[in-house]
Amino acid sequence: MKKLGLIVSSTRPSRIGPKAAEWVKSVAANQGWEVELFDLAEIGLPFLDEADVPMRGNYTQPHTKEWAAKVAGVDAVAVVTPQYNKSFPATIKNAIDFLFAEWNDKPVALVGYGWTGGTDATQGLAGVFGHVKANVVDQINLVFNTDLDPAGEMTVSEENDDALRIALTAMADVPANQPA
Repeated sequence: MKKLGLIVSSTRPSRIGPKAAEWVKSVAANQGWEVELFDLAEIGLPFLDEADVPMRGNYTQPHTKEWAAKVAGVDAVAVVTPQYNKSFPATIKNAIDFLFAEWNDKPVALVGYGWTGGTDATQGLAGVFGHVKANVVDQINLVFNTDLDPAGEMTVSEENDDALRIALTAMADVPANQPA
């Protein structure tokens, strides 16, 4: 069984990311994925505090080693992210920046949400993930009052439901590079 790391990137107290993540988790479980939730509000990474650049993999901080093990321990990653001010939250950029080799060739699906579907957030994240050599397979964009309401009640369109299933299938077919 393939293992999916499901990242909730928003840490805002009134966030709806966990509700959107439940939808992703349900669809993924129905496709045979084992899902591990990586909620950045609970993981609590500080701002990048490693002395060496992540590309070298010389992690010294316990939280970095733990985060690296989590990402390395999954076959693929799905990121649920809101769009804040035409971009993604600083928490997800920080979480990506802590690591390098763990992202290499890792299949990634981006699930954005917001009034315009979170397209600026997912497009920006696709560029960041591309730099760390992750394999972004798809971007799914959920629009308020179409796929979910601002309180997080999910009414996902059939088109986005299908898009997520297709992305999960694509990720299952991509062999992930597991760093040594």
